[in-house]
This record gives sequence, structure tokens and C-alpha cells, in this order.
Amino acid sequence: MLTGQILLQLIIILLVVQLFGSLCRSIGQQWVIGEILAGLALGPSLLGALFPEVENALFPTSVLPTLQTLGDIGLVFYMFSLGARLDTHLMLRQSKAAILTSLSGILLPLILGATLAFFLFPGLAGAKATQISFLLMVGTAMAVTAFPVLARFLTERKLLGTRVGMLALTCAAVDDITAWCLLALVISIAQARDLRFVVVTVGLTGLFIACMLLIVRPLLVFIDRRIRAKQVLVVLSIILLLFSAFCTNAIGIHPVFGAFLMGIILPRKPVFIELVRSIDQLNGILFLPLYFVYSGLRTQVGLISTPWLWLICLLVLVAACAGKIFGGAFAIRLLGESWHHALSLGVLMNTRGLVELVVLNIGLDLGVLSPTMFTILVIMALATTMMAPPLLTLLEYRKKLAVETDDDTGIQDLSDTSTKVAKVSWEGDLG
Repeated sequence: MLTGQILLQLIIILLVVQLFGSLCRSIGQQWVIGEILAGLALGPSLLGALFPEVENALFPTSVLPTLQTLGDIGLVFYMFSLGARLDTHLMLRQSKAAILTSLSGILLPLILGATLAFFLFPGLAGAKATQISFLLMVGTAMAVTAFPVLARFLTERKLLGTRVGMLALTCAAVDDITAWCLLALVISIAQARDLRFVVVTVGLTGLFIACMLLIVRPLLVFIDRRIRAKQVLVVLSIILLLFSAFCTNAIGIHPVFGAFLMGIILPRKPVFIELVRSIDQLNGILFLPLYFVYSGLRTQVGLISTPWLWLICLLVLVAACAGKIFGGAFAIRLLGESWHHALSLGVLMNTRGLVELVVLNIGLDLGVLSPTMFTILVIMALATTMMAPPLLTLLEYRKKLAVETDDDTGIQDLSDTSTKVAKVSWEGDLG
């Protein structure tokens, strides 16, 4: 009986995700927006509000734990793939522009989010939240930039070869790694009963990271050189991936941290690259959408039922946009770039997407975020991700007008990736 219900749910989820994804792509939005909207549509915010009996029949409470488990497995594979796609060598080679912009793009939204959370505590905090955990959780949610969403967006808009595109992607990678570290700290504080347990959790996490870097990575390089059987390499890699996720779960942080770190240390060899691509093909279609749907089933827009709560939602959105856009733009502006270039970078860094949903779901599971605050932050994540295409289009339009009226501005059109812009070293230009 349970198997039949899960199979029916998978069919419905796949159909709805394809429908919303196609609709979003047709209006210039990314596919991930459609996945998030599909989850909201199948949850209490739409289907449950219009046809509560249908929602209860399709997604009964008894099968939600199974749906959550499948979604979490998809999330583990996704985080592994995300870590594997990070160009760590490129990040280490970046100039002061990337370092300064990353720090500015993290600190300003973190401070704004924590300040706003100070006034919202304890009214919108979860049942198990302390003031420090709530402030850090909301601040971290503000500081996130969705690296994979940004990478896909830059590719679709042909901005990946431009200076601003490469800089935004590097800053997003640094921001995400920093956000995961902050989130690990939040989880340690939320789950620990006193300072001693926080120290133990942080210490075990540091030991785990050291083992992954000093033992597991060299082991992967060794077996790649000595073992020629492709199937053996793939099986060993997946076992190490699952074991890494298990270890971080046992430590008390979250399985995604182990999966993410496993992806970072994965050697960029053909067999491992092919493994990541194979996982992406199945996971992106089948398992990962389950995580969106499960998030949607937990999001109740109806909880924002008063003008005061909608005002708070607006304040959260403004703080999130101001922190990311101006945090990213301010640093690069100080280095002598034009406001057009700086604001384009800030808009790109303002995208959040799935990474934000991961952070928010962890906060809800820990009891740090209330369902109402969770819903407010989900709306913020959706809105900030949807803003990028129209805002960049507006900036490019204004740029073209500026070029037409003043040919001596010296600023290159960011939309022209087929000419010399893609060939310019942005390190030299920004330095």
C-alpha cells in the first residue's frame, strides 16, 4: 500500500514540476523557480487551501516521513554534486577583488539579518530557539548565495565568460562555504545543552574535515591511479560519500555537510566527473524535486495572515536584497569599477534558490525557526531568485542607452560574451 502511494506521488510530482518548470522557462525564469513553485502548489499554500481533501489523500501524514527521507537522499547527492562542481583552484587564485567582495557580500546581509532577527525574537522564533541561534540562523539565511542556481543562470544568459560572471561565481562559492560553516555553528549551538557540547561538536567537525583532507582525498587519488576497474571506483566513491554524510549526521550537524565536503575533495578525474554527471541526471529529475515538494508541504502562506506579518515579510525581503546587492556592489565599486558593473554583480549574488531552502529546512527541523518565519524566509528566497533576470535585463538596457549616448564611457557591454570581453582576464582589470 505504501509503495503504491509513493509511486503515485512520484508521478504527480514529476508532472507538476515539469509543468511549472516549463512555464517559468517560457517567461525567462530558471527551471529551479518552477520546482519551488511546484512544491508550494502541491502544499497547503494552494492545493491544501483550495482542495484540502485532495491534498490529504495525495499526501497523507503517514507517508510524509518516507517522502522526507527520499528528498533528503536527493539532497545528499545534490550537495555532493555541488561540492564537486566548485573550482577550488580557481577560488584560491582569485585576486583581492574576489576576497573583498565575498567578505562584503557575507558580512552586510549577515549583520542586517541578525539585527532584524533581534527585534523579531522571540515572537517569530521556533520553540527550541535561543536568541543567539535565532540571530545566526536568520543572518545566515540572508547571507546565502545559491552557487548552482547562479552557475545555471550565468550559462543561460551567456555571462559565464565575462569578468562580472566569473567574479560572481567565485564569490558565490566562497559565500556558500562560509554559510555552511555558520550553519554548522548554529546547529551546534541549537543542539548542545551547554558550552561543553558546543566545543565537542566543533572539535569533532574540525577533526572530520582534517581526516577528509589529509586521509580520504589522498586515498581517492591513490585508488584512481592503482585501480582500473571503473565500477570499483564508482562503488568506493559512493560508499565514501554515504559514509561522510553518516559521520556528520552522527557528529550532530547534518548529513549535507559530509556530502558537500566529499564533493569538494573529489579528484577532478574523468571517472569521478562522469560519476557526478550520472548522479545529476537521475537525481535532478527524480529525487531532488521531492525535497522541493516536501519543503512546499511545510510552507503555509496562510500563516502570514495579518498586515503586520506581511510588513515583516517586506522588511525581510528589503533587508535581504539590500544586504546582498549593496554588499556585493560596494566592495567592487571601491576598487574602481562602474556602478553598472557593481550593481550587476550585486544582483547576481542576490540569487538564493535551493541552497536557501536547505538552510531554512534545517532551521525548521531544529526548532530555531517557527513555521511562520520559515514561510516568510521561503517567500524571500523565491522573490530574490526571481528578481535576477528582470533586474539584469534592466541594467543591460540602461547600459546600452549609456553606450549609445556616450561612446567614451569605457565600460564594456556585459551581454557581449562572444567578443573580447570573454577573453579579458578580470583579475588584471579589477586589480
